Amino acid sequence: MKKITSVLSLFAFLLTLSCGISLSQEVDLSGTWEGKTEVPDSPEPNQLTVVIEKIDGEYSGTINDSLGFAEDAEMEDIKFEDNTLTFSFTIFDGFEYSTIYATLKVEGNRMIGNWESEEGTSGPVELVKID
Repeated sequence: MKKITSVLSLFAFLLTLSCGISLSQEVDLSGTWEGKTEVPDSPEPNQLTVVIEKIDGEYSGTINDSLGFAEDAEMEDIKFEDNTLTFSFTIFDGFEYSTIYATLKVEGNRMIGNWESEEGTSGPVELVKID
């Protein structure tokens, strides 16, 4: 009986340890993410490509869009906490430069959230990791 109790206790300990290790594994956002956003007064969704790198524990990245507002726009002020990615980047709309702020919730290989401009314009964002 002691042997069965010992084996069950060991099994429970190993199960608890393995669950703790899997929960503490850090999410790595590195890779290419593609998706879309809506831009006011645009007849179709704006296609996005976001490339993120992680170097020495810090994220950096660039954004490109199908409307041509963001051409290799550098992501700035990048923070990733509680499965939420926040960052800003600068676009040029043909007349002036504007800062865009994004907040995206990471759920596996998807990011869902929104963006907002300095002027208060906003739209939804949905991205899927392709590599």
